[in-house]
Amino acid sequence: MISLVKLLNEILIKEGGNVFKNSEYDAQNILLNNIQPTVNKFAEDLGKLFPSKRISFKELTDKNNWLGSTGRKPESGDVDLAYTSDNFFINGKPDTKGWELDENEFNTLYEKLKKASRVATVEQIQIKALIQLIVKKINSNGGDLFSSDKAAGAGSIHFSYPQYTPSGEKLDTRAQLDLDIGDMDWLKFRFNSELPKEDPQIKGLHRGQLMLAMFAATGYTFKSGKGFVRKDTGEIIADKPQSAIEVFNDEYKPQAPLTLEIINNYNKLMDYVKNNLKPEDKDATLNMFREALKRAEAYVPDNI
Repeated sequence: MISLVKLLNEILIKEGGNVFKNSEYDAQNILLNNIQPTVNKFAEDLGKLFPSKRISFKELTDKNNWLGSTGRKPESGDVDLAYTSDNFFINGKPDTKGWELDENEFNTLYEKLKKASRVATVEQIQIKALIQLIVKKINSNGGDLFSSDKAAGAGSIHFSYPQYTPSGEKLDTRAQLDLDIGDMDWLKFRFNSELPKEDPQIKGLHRGQLMLAMFAATGYTFKSGKGFVRKDTGEIIADKPQSAIEVFNDEYKPQAPLTLEIINNYNKLMDYVKNNLKPEDKDATLNMFREALKRAEAYVPDNI
């Protein structure tokens, strides 16, 4: 029998949430009009600290690289920005020089993390080591940039940063800006979605966790920024989202084929789960989804 607790742990990917709560860097919601000027200034300050990466930070200002509901609602609890993991490597090797990090310090930290890890890939451990050293450099530099060392991992970097208005005024309040790291196609597939207008409390988190619960119940685990793998073998099933859906249809053989249009829309995906999965997989999916929302202290929709 499938362990729902085990499956739930597999789908729980931390989203949103103020990681700076009850600290001097506590972040507040940010108004829609303030997001673009805040991200612009944020990218500029990162570029000053890491000049070799200035062009990569400029890409953060492009709305096409904003994830989830960022820029699509009157205000956001945090700002999710897609950042390709390619920026951490050069010619297949960790780019310590580009990030102006000490190579010996990186090698020492990498070996330490490698010994402590059981399932992470070499690339994931390398990125994690780079991120920890990047966070250390940011916080030792002072200024407006501050990053959480407790929440830093291979999949994200969380920043607390002052908010700016369209006129360039610097406010007394700060916002949480998250760099979500990985393959750009998978990041957008994972976080972006069409949200139901009839229920404004449903966010990108809901569609994302429902999707993860469905795949977990049917035999797949999501690796942040990498895509889906078979739980029984650990094999990556596809290199792009559309290919992963094709594999799902071929292997699971649902009553009706899953499509990108369905999986990108919360309401359509919910209907799909209820009408096309085997009864036991439908129940497991909805139970995991409900519990994931409760653990995230998120709104639980009535249509579960």
